[in-house]
Amino acid sequence: MKKLFLLLLLSTNYFSAQNTAVEIRLVNQSIGAPAFNGTFGNTTESNDVGLNQILQTHNVYGYILKEGHLYPPFNGRHVEMWCNNCNYSQLNADLLAYSNVVEKARVTTNASPFSDNLLLQIATITIGVPTGITNGIIETNDAGLNQIFQNYSVYYYEQYVPSSSNNDLLRYYKVVCDCDNVALKNALDNYTSAISLTEFPYPVYLLNSTEFEKQNIKISPNPFSNHFTIQSDEIILNYSLMDITGKVLISTSNKNDLDHISSQLNSGIYFLNLQLENKKNACYKLIKE
Repeated sequence: MKKLFLLLLLSTNYFSAQNTAVEIRLVNQSIGAPAFNGTFGNTTESNDVGLNQILQTHNVYGYILKEGHLYPPFNGRHVEMWCNNCNYSQLNADLLAYSNVVEKARVTTNASPFSDNLLLQIATITIGVPTGITNGIIETNDAGLNQIFQNYSVYYYEQYVPSSSNNDLLRYYKVVCDCDNVALKNALDNYTSAISLTEFPYPVYLLNSTEFEKQNIKISPNPFSNHFTIQSDEIILNYSLMDITGKVLISTSNKNDLDHISSQLNSGIYFLNLQLENKKNACYKLIKE
């Protein structure tokens, strides 16, 4: 089955009808995965009979993969769902009780960041570098950061763009914890001697569609310094550029306007969503050096 990665725009109508949602993490990404029916607004089922019974009982009409978690083993295992005239707390409880398929569940809001990961940027490229792992907890070459990681059970800590030659980008790290990442973020934000900033990356939603055909689009160079070119067999109707938090920096039909904004960006990671004349969308990660 072919797939389309679509970065969520917070202003889109797709999520506007329902604010509350339940997010689950599957035990196995192949059991309980969405069986996409190609039409939003209708009941979307999983590939597991027992889970489908829970979804039907609670009038679940939307069931979609929620991608973008910073911990690679969790990719493909998160799903977000919405229901009509249902009790979200009871839906959450029933999902948790189905523990052979559902590892975790929580009541949240549409497009909310994951609860256990964030991005941080160390203040100096040589301070806060990972050195190993002890009893499942990451250790670095900074004692203060080690204490925070110990307090919040941080078990994953990797550079976000390890291939970059730009020091600002090399200072970005992916952090995953067995904790509430809001509390972790507060602790890291207060440790200003080692940490420059922290951010919650917003999720990407994966739409499975048998009708989608891979678009012949090439963006170069990427990473880019000031400008990049887009080669496409399809006419591009709109360009939407977002930062890593999901904030829309520009949405325009004019490539020159996009180039103007791109030239003024700080070094970092961005997402470009392209709306094509064939009514398809394509999303790409951009790196500004």
